[in-house]
Amino acid sequence: MDHSIGAVARLAGVSVKTVRHYSDLGLLASRRTTAGHRRYGDDAVVRLRLIRTLRALGLDLPTIRAVLHDERTLAEVAGTHAEALAIQIRTLRRQHALLTVLAHHPHNPEDLELMHDLTEQSEQDRRALIADFLSTTLGHDAEPAVRQNLTPVLPSDADPAQLEAWLELAALVTQEDFRTSVRRLVAGYRVLAGDDPLRADPELRAQLIDLRRTADPRWHRYNELVAVVNGWAPPSRVAG
Repeated sequence: MDHSIGAVARLAGVSVKTVRHYSDLGLLASRRTTAGHRRYGDDAVVRLRLIRTLRALGLDLPTIRAVLHDERTLAEVAGTHAEALAIQIRTLRRQHALLTVLAHHPHNPEDLELMHDLTEQSEQDRRALIADFLSTTLGHDAEPAVRQNLTPVLPSDADPAQLEAWLELAALVTQEDFRTSVRRLVAGYRVLAGDDPLRADPELRAQLIDLRRTADPRWHRYNELVAVVNGWAPPSRVAG
């Protein structure tokens, strides 16, 4: 069936101006009457609805043109666009989390740039920061399980509480006096544990508990923050 430009626009739910624009771009096939008016077939309505849907999903016209002209498959385009959207969503969630932190806990304007930079760190940079802290405090020979339990891993969809915990952690691990206090704690543990740190000795356990209780309060805070970032249950006061 032949349709006028107005009829096609009504059937597809778009404006006449939009139909004319898409026709000029070569996205819609039409023929001209002797009077010079455009006429469209039923396939134009189907194609217009497809274009409208793809535009609503965020695809640009050059990409849509490639799909309509069979230069790219719809599945390929959808997959690429879905990946791009996933990145945008993660970015928006991170921005939302940071803004929520700022809204509930006002900071000095000078701190904002640092907070933003820490928020936008790559996973590799975040891991490197924590790895450096653990290596300089626990030593390179620390048990892998111990390092893992002390390593925060900020998820890509971190909520405001996790992001705030990470920001506090990132600031904490750069404090040299904190690093020094952790090194003292580790040294004390090694003196008490001796050659067999895994032995089941009630006296040793009591001494270790006392050592942890007298540790820098920031060490307990570090463990609490790691639990928040990783989504774990809060540690006991003498844990870690």
